[in-house]
Amino acid sequence: MRMIVVGVDGSDGAAHALRWAAAEGTIREWPVVAVLAWGFLDQHHPVVGDAFDPGYSPDDASHALDSYVDSALGAAAPSVGRRIVADLPARALLDAADGGDLLVVGARGLGGFRGLLLGSVSQKCLHEATCPVAVIRPDEADARTAGPPRVVAGVDGSEAARHALEWAVDEAAARGAVLEVVHGWQPPFVGGLPMTGTVVDFSVFEDAARQVVADAVAAVDLAALTQPVERTVVCMGPSSALLEASRRADVTVVGARGLGGIKRMLLGSVSHQVTLHATGPVVVVPRHEA
Repeated sequence: MRMIVVGVDGSDGAAHALRWAAAEGTIREWPVVAVLAWGFLDQHHPVVGDAFDPGYSPDDASHALDSYVDSALGAAAPSVGRRIVADLPARALLDAADGGDLLVVGARGLGGFRGLLLGSVSQKCLHEATCPVAVIRPDEADARTAGPPRVVAGVDGSEAARHALEWAVDEAAARGAVLEVVHGWQPPFVGGLPMTGTVVDFSVFEDAARQVVADAVAAVDLAALTQPVERTVVCMGPSSALLEASRRADVTVVGARGLGGIKRMLLGSVSHQVTLHATGPVVVVPRHEA
């Protein structure tokens, strides 16, 4: 079933995530469901910070969810489904999104330390979701540089990157956006330092990097795109290359884990860094996403 699930908890971050999810639902023509997790010790009220209510009930949670959605979207907003779940927040969102197309979370909700770049709920969703996860930051709503609509996708030759690129192609087609395919490469390191000197022809490595991008683009169907594909190959770390590209992107798309790192890791170092520091929304596509 086509569906976008978005976590709502009364925080500013969740409100921005809801607005982004509603806009994405309109672009993709997918229904959107706002999910509020609640419990006896995890109460939500129309006014955040209201006193503990020993008689708190599902009706109270439903009333709070209605107020959050209406406040974030306004009366003229697209229709959004609403679901309350008596469970822990991350588990409620993961269960609700199982079989869906996209899970949208704010980078940080009501709980945790204010200095955290990513809250515990969004981290758990990133590590365990079976569908793509979009992470939205309210303080970066207008941080994108001017230019035409743009979707950025990172590639490194891995299957995870190919799945991410396929998702990015669909996103760019739905938005009528330019698709920018990004690959960062670095010179080989010997003894802890990059190889230097005139004996090394670095054009060999750059040519190999360009081939990675060419192969990635050739492996996906671009027929639905209405704008050109741009290929960006830069001599810098993959994370830095994607973070730089994210400044001009409406959405940055990465695979959950690429070629590097430890195989048992569910979220690789590049996707982790991009999710933490990118400008604007980031979508992480799980490695088992077909």
